[in-house]
Amino acid sequence: MMAQRTDPEGAEARTWRYGELTRDDVVAAGLRLTRRSGFAKLSMRNLAAELGSPSMNAYYYISDKQQLVDLVGDAVLGEVAFPPAGLSWERRLTLLFEGGREVLLRYPGVAQHLLRRMEGLPNETRLYRAITEILGAAGFDREVSDRTQRVFAYLLFGAVTSELATMEAAGQRAAMTFSDDEEVFKFGLGLLVDGLRPLRSSTPPPL
Repeated sequence: MMAQRTDPEGAEARTWRYGELTRDDVVAAGLRLTRRSGFAKLSMRNLAAELGSPSMNAYYYISDKQQLVDLVGDAVLGEVAFPPAGLSWERRLTLLFEGGREVLLRYPGVAQHLLRRMEGLPNETRLYRAITEILGAAGFDREVSDRTQRVFAYLLFGAVTSELATMEAAGQRAAMTFSDDEEVFKFGLGLLVDGLRPLRSSTPPPL
């Protein structure tokens, strides 16, 4: 038994043989659908159409829509790259969140979903540990580190949600538009980094 998905952009369609589909394929299809149509369109039915496979086949790998949106949201976080280790903690933290903004802007609706706290998913854990390592090496204690992550996340998710809403409203009467969203986001990151410096509780270890 084979299933074939028609690619709307004319690319070569993928043909799935029985037993060939994997959870990674299902999540990858969810990412494509989210990029193209937004997170709100992510459903088991639309996923099946994206895969060119009956929805019951997707249920073999994904138990329900909640698991689907959590896995796709976490996969988006997996696209956020870690900055090089040789940079200052300020630069590493800034680059990490600048990269996070670029990634989330490619997936409309995911930032809003990530405002809901998800624990135990691999890429959320990966990013938490990376930021904890950056701040710990710089001399910040765990309480400051954890609170810092929340504040930076508020800036990131709020900025991305606002930018996407502005893009969606473009052209509507009385809709406000801005041309400096990236600069304002970087300005906000700079303010947060500047406010962090006095909170270091110990001397950072030598390089």
